[in-house]
Amino acid sequence: MRLERVHRVISTRLGELPLREGGSTFKPAGKRRETHAGEVPENTGFTERQTFAELRLRMNATGALGVEEFSDEPEDTLTVWTTGGKQYMMPSAWATEPGELGDAEVTVTYNSATSPRL
Repeated sequence: MRLERVHRVISTRLGELPLREGGSTFKPAGKRRETHAGEVPENTGFTERQTFAELRLRMNATGALGVEEFSDEPEDTLTVWTTGGKQYMMPSAWATEPGELGDAEVTVTYNSATSPRL
């Protein structure tokens, strides 16, 4: 069995992002269902609400990109590849806050209203 992980991310503004091995996560947009219990099982149901896509990146701090470059522009389009060959697009994605510089690494979180699979 081959397990998947985030393998590659391309930004239309910044090009290919220097991902660090391990630590990057992707959650596609979807629906969150909240269960509402009834007095009898037949009256139990749920409500739905849309959730946004979230991409948390852990990248090598190569010096080519500064931490402020991730939040300077209000929107970017990201393409996410997994090791299993799947591709997802995050159109009009935004950095939720400025990048954080750590020990030779930069961490950034992006959100997007949608994340269609290509």
